[in-house]
Amino acid sequence: MGKGQDKEYPIIFALQQGSSKAISSYLGEMVEIRFDNERRDFSKSQAEIVLANFFKENPVSSFELKKERKIDNENSYLLGTYTSIDNTFSVLIRGKELKDGNWLVYSLDFVKQ
Repeated sequence: MGKGQDKEYPIIFALQQGSSKAISSYLGEMVEIRFDNERRDFSKSQAEIVLANFFKENPVSSFELKKERKIDNENSYLLGTYTSIDNTFSVLIRGKELKDGNWLVYSLDFVKQ
């Protein structure tokens, strides 16, 4: 279990920028997105629109990576805090870390704190 500063993740930079387009480049063809208690599966293109709406309603002030952990040989997760002007969200990103260091994300959870 490491701290967020141990390694740079391009998807974290995309979250810090509030860029749905950049985040979508790390999404699988289908991705599960959860906002509080509502969980749905989206295609990559639908997910980009959903995330763009989220960032429009919750403009980013900061995103801080709190924890990273390997689940098994293929799967990992990142846990962070997304702060907007009005709200703070815990963010759980589940995916596979690829050999080039990029991620293939299959699940994003945003839970308002």
